[in-house]
Amino acid sequence: MVQYLRAQDRPDPDRVPSVGGSLNVSPFFGTWWNTNRATRGIPKVVLSGKDGRLMVQAFGTEEDAAVDWGEVKADVIYADSLHAREGMAFTARYDFGFMETHLGGNLNQGLLVIGIYNTFKDDSKRADYFNREFYYR
Repeated sequence: MVQYLRAQDRPDPDRVPSVGGSLNVSPFFGTWWNTNRATRGIPKVVLSGKDGRLMVQAFGTEEDAAVDWGEVKADVIYADSLHAREGMAFTARYDFGFMETHLGGNLNQGLLVIGIYNTFKDDSKRADYFNREFYYR
């Protein structure tokens, strides 16, 4: 049976790997603003903690106003290695009924980079689409 696919996934018996639920999520905390002030996507994301979980509150745009999408728990927190103790990436999902939006965020050199995957579930025949946005605190 295969135990790993890359050298970086190989367990090191001299080190105890971190446990997914024990990752520190505080590096994500704060209000993150889109670097593109003219974005037609997500101008702001608020990341916070609740009961040890990462909470995501995204805001969409409507004309000149921000629309609160509500707060959701991050689905998964990812470390940058088997032995890391801090989170560096996450996924979260919003289900709006007519469409689902999946967010895949990661911290990179002081920025939060979010890939936004939009899937339409209605019969509008709109194309599913992806975009990526960059945020600063």
